[in-house]
Amino acid sequence: MLRHTLFVGLTALVVQLAWLSPLHAAAATAADSAPETESEAYAGQRLQEMASWLAGLEEYAVTMRAGYDVLQDSGQMIEFAELRKISLKRPDKARIEQQASDGVRDLLVFDGNDITILDASSNVFAQAPAPGANLDDAIHYLLDSLGLRLPLAPMLMTSFPETLRQHVVEVDLVEATDLLGPTTDHIAARTPEVDFQIWVTQGDEPWPLRIVINYRLLPGSPQFWANLSEWSRSPAFNSQTFLFEQPAGATRIPFAAQFLTGPAAEDAGAASSQGDKP
Repeated sequence: MLRHTLFVGLTALVVQLAWLSPLHAAAATAADSAPETESEAYAGQRLQEMASWLAGLEEYAVTMRAGYDVLQDSGQMIEFAELRKISLKRPDKARIEQQASDGVRDLLVFDGNDITILDASSNVFAQAPAPGANLDDAIHYLLDSLGLRLPLAPMLMTSFPETLRQHVVEVDLVEATDLLGPTTDHIAARTPEVDFQIWVTQGDEPWPLRIVINYRLLPGSPQFWANLSEWSRSPAFNSQTFLFEQPAGATRIPFAAQFLTGPAAEDAGAASSQGDKP
């Protein structure tokens, strides 16, 4: 059986974004030793403009088509894919619907009071109170206390600009391109653990349209990529958007019984590249 993920179900929550890791002082010192070029300054500014734009929006919706590499026991690298629809309304609500490449569907809902995760393949769900006052607090709880992983989690948080400032040690402009539709700035950046590229639309609305993350320290240097489309800053949310409706026959279980199966938190980085397909 092909290796897919160490977490049972909910493949939407598996790929770890390593730019959340602490910044290594040595890497920062090396990056600061050389004078900044004009293209580096521009790229850094555009990266911050994009992050500040997303962090400042009260609500938005986006569709993410993503893929990630998984190193097999044979040494072969296999890519798995997923489709995710993200709806976000600050200060404390989000809904993420996910369909994996094998057809399995999952759901994550922050309704302002609870965090609910539905594993549609098994028709089971787990629910826990969402501590804190906003979505940032709920996401931190999901990652740190519940031990789950949410791809590109920093992008959903108001702390996104500060996260980039703390963890990016190199950044530069690759080129401007029209291949994604609108003209975008193709930016390459590095943290101590990963290389990532991001394509940001030019103009007053700096939407990220594509992201590629290379986990260069993991065996085989696996990649995660995401194409982001159908951005809307005025989505048609209604009273049901952020409510969890329990499917017929669904069973509620503790998080630990289904959703925390897998490596300890300190080994979560390896989960992005290894594991058994459910």
